[in-house]
Amino acid sequence: MGVVYKARDPKINRVVAVETVSLAGQPPEEEREYRERFFREAEAAGRFSHPGIVTIFDVGEEPDARAPYIVMEYVGGQSLEKRLTRDDHKPPVETALQLTLELAEALDCAHSQGVVHRDLKPANILLTKDGHAKIADFGVAKLNLANHTLAGRAMGTPAYMSPEQLHGDAVDGRSDLFSLGVILYPVLTGYRPFQGNSAITVSFKVVNHDPIPATLLDTELPQGLVFDGRASAIHAAAW
Repeated sequence: MGVVYKARDPKINRVVAVETVSLAGQPPEEEREYRERFFREAEAAGRFSHPGIVTIFDVGEEPDARAPYIVMEYVGGQSLEKRLTRDDHKPPVETALQLTLELAEALDCAHSQGVVHRDLKPANILLTKDGHAKIADFGVAKLNLANHTLAGRAMGTPAYMSPEQLHGDAVDGRSDLFSLGVILYPVLTGYRPFQGNSAITVSFKVVNHDPIPATLLDTELPQGLVFDGRASAIHAAAW
């Protein structure tokens, strides 16, 4: 949908990230609606003040092409997605649960203000150099993917979407919690709970199948860790 640039704010000499959104090829009516929602959602996300959420500083349009952009806090670490692709990606259980707790607290902050992420996934979770988690793309992710339609199809990242979201039903913060549980699963086991060779196959499994218990994939995990797909939550008795 666009490009993210590392940039410098010349007014206060601050390094920032600038995310641009491409609207090329959109019908005029959809483009107008998208712009309105983009600024509305960015404004809502800009009210957040939480260490677990990437801070939004500004939003606007590029003068010539009128491409919307959002200026946000630059996080100097890497995404959880990149961390998971490393051979030594599995952290200690205590570290995985601490990251999940930080993410849950950040989500609670957003949900308390009526904002749902709707596209929570490893690529949208940034890990700082000192090992803390920050959620990126609040507001923008909702518009880019999960709540945008194309030719009548709901768009999103099926492997991390909740069953209600795949059904096209109205969602609330519980959908994000389901996605958080799906993220914790590969952090603990090295495998996604819902796998398949196509988006349709993955979506079918999310809606109809429970994943293999994480404790069967890694017998050293505490037995208190149980992923319940139908309840859309992680139950961690170890917490």
